[in-house]
Amino acid sequence: GGGNDQGSYYFSLNYFNQQGTLINTYLKRYTIRANTTYKIGNRIRVGENMAYSSTDNPQANGGILVEGSAIGFSFREPPIIPVYDIHGNFAGSAPKGLSNGRNPVSIQQTTSNDRGNAGRLFGNVFAEVDIVKGLTFRTSFGGENYTGWNHYFHIPDPYDAEPQYTTPTFTEQSYYGYDWTWTNTASYNWTKGDHALKVVAGEEAYKFTNHNLGGTTQAYFSSDPNYVNLSTGSGTTTNYSNENSQQNYNPGSAGYVAPMGAGESLVSYFARADYAFKDKYLIGGTFRRDGSSKFITNRWGNFYSASIGWRISQEDFMKDVTWINDLKIRASYGIMGNQFNALSTNSYTLFGSNKQTTFYDTSGSGSTPIYGLAISQYGNPNAKWEQDGSANVGFDLTILHGNLTISADWYNKSIKDLLYQITLPGTEGAATVPAYNVSRMKDHGIDVMVNYKTDITRDLKLDVTGTFTTIHNEITKVAANGANYFDLDARRFNGSYIVRNAVGHPVSAFYGYKIIGFWNSQAEIDAADAAAKAASKGTVTTYQTDEGVGRFRYADGNKQGWIDNNSKEFLGNPSPKFTYGANIGLDYKNFDFSIFLYGVYGNDIWNNVKWWTDFYGGAFVGAAASKTALYHSWTFQNLGKGAKAPIQDATNGSNESTNTLPNSYFVEKGSYLRAKNITLGYTFNNVHASKATFNRIRIYLQAANLFTITKYSGVDPEISVNSTNGQNGATDFGVDEGSYANPRQYLFGLQVGF
Repeated sequence: GGGNDQGSYYFSLNYFNQQGTLINTYLKRYTIRANTTYKIGNRIRVGENMAYSSTDNPQANGGILVEGSAIGFSFREPPIIPVYDIHGNFAGSAPKGLSNGRNPVSIQQTTSNDRGNAGRLFGNVFAEVDIVKGLTFRTSFGGENYTGWNHYFHIPDPYDAEPQYTTPTFTEQSYYGYDWTWTNTASYNWTKGDHALKVVAGEEAYKFTNHNLGGTTQAYFSSDPNYVNLSTGSGTTTNYSNENSQQNYNPGSAGYVAPMGAGESLVSYFARADYAFKDKYLIGGTFRRDGSSKFITNRWGNFYSASIGWRISQEDFMKDVTWINDLKIRASYGIMGNQFNALSTNSYTLFGSNKQTTFYDTSGSGSTPIYGLAISQYGNPNAKWEQDGSANVGFDLTILHGNLTISADWYNKSIKDLLYQITLPGTEGAATVPAYNVSRMKDHGIDVMVNYKTDITRDLKLDVTGTFTTIHNEITKVAANGANYFDLDARRFNGSYIVRNAVGHPVSAFYGYKIIGFWNSQAEIDAADAAAKAASKGTVTTYQTDEGVGRFRYADGNKQGWIDNNSKEFLGNPSPKFTYGANIGLDYKNFDFSIFLYGVYGNDIWNNVKWWTDFYGGAFVGAAASKTALYHSWTFQNLGKGAKAPIQDATNGSNESTNTLPNSYFVEKGSYLRAKNITLGYTFNNVHASKATFNRIRIYLQAANLFTITKYSGVDPEISVNSTNGQNGATDFGVDEGSYANPRQYLFGLQVGF
């Protein structure tokens, strides 16, 4: 890099190679970047920021969800199974009574030839012109163009009790697409005396499109990676191609087929004005008009915001308050539009064909199927922009000669016309459902940031920043038809959902039966049955289905005297009550030290790994493979004292009083405190080496995720919100099926300045 008064330039090459936690997983990335900025005369400036990256990543497990991945099976495989048998083959769970857990090492080794490559060209170019004093026009055009390819080859494993593939199967996919954003703005800055005004007006256009192509075939003579492709398999080839929206774009996921679409486009017009008088009375306002291709009848939405501020510390009556360096109070309110939850083709009813479902042999010959069509997506032409209204009141305070800064805000967010893909009756068919403006939700809380910096001694300097944010989320409306909840995510609970989104409760609340202990004797069961029979006047003869000694006893949440579907309760909230963090920096002479701590408190996690490991009939008879199942189950010796899991019943280990209904056994506290980053460094200044002189050389040692304090029994309380855990993202999260843990990492670095 370099430059002068007329321009600057920067050029870089980067190579990144990281091995994954799982064997045969890695990420290799090559990046080349070039930035330039030049002046043309005194009024014009032009520049660009361009980069190209090439990524090599095998896409571990071919995009399979965690339940069926090496991570999921590492929890579920019985520990008695070795990696290899006595013949040197991968050992498996085919012997009777060993559940269906697959060998995770075998999974990773047999997919070691999976490949994934992606190329991405991205960046922007811009030009600025000073038209007159204070008035500047800027145009910027940026975006990306990307391509990718991947393939997966799955070999049947005869040593598995429940092999995923019964014949060699090969899948190959490719994708390409682009997006661009063109922004044009005019900004005007005016100052006169105590007055200052800044006005910005502009227009922005956005376009996105993506294309996918892929195929799958089976039955291969050889598994040699140089032989296997879509043409060499002898099985039936299944292929697809489509054009789809960014919302569904997930390059590299196996078996990915999205609804047909024509990309997305967005046009926005906006203006903003900020006025200050004596730098102590501040007022601002924003207006924007957005148009989205996702809508037809209500394509355009108008949105606005306004803010006011008062720097009290500049007032005359504050002149004698010397311990306050700066104090400003502020408030704002605005409405922002959102359209991300709608499909790109949300307004249109689409039709598609499928050989298995829409082709029909009208002649009855069995060899002349007639092409047919069926609805693949319903359209909602009346959908409109979701409106997110947000109010904010806060203050900024600086005291102690500028060493202590405090910023605090109270926020209240209310979302109306929330876009959501509602559930239609089964009689409507299996077509994709569009988003409707049916729900409302609100959030409120406080957000505090405190920064303190001081020189403890002449050589020892301290800089501490702390953050604290409370979160309260509540659904206020679900649907226009009067429904006050919708359920999601049945997992393997026989059609009973574990998540309920209901009015008066937070998003993705866990829902099911509350455990109040164990059935410790037949006498307890008989007494409860008699009471249930009396309460129901003989219509119910048992308090609880599948009740038995040593099994869970559920609470009568409906206070009716027996357990049925109405006895379910809300069991937990995946959203935290508050989050907090601390960034601490210490400098002593040439040494520097920093630590970043981050914590979450008050959230719950649905630990679904327990379904596979803690119950004798979790998948197959004999599935229980955990320390809890072995040492902390109910037995006739402990009668439930100190027990966590129910009796390991070999005759009926899977039933409604243990694990086939969602219950509170799976809900755990998810609070944690984690050291996200710790760095220790030392700097050498003005280093002379041979004929070279270095202004600065810094060496450092860095650790990420060094320690975590938590009571959560799973591998990692910081589970991600994605399709491998929650099934529906924003409305179904906090479910742990055995997620990819954040690894502990150590990094040694060297920085050189010339």
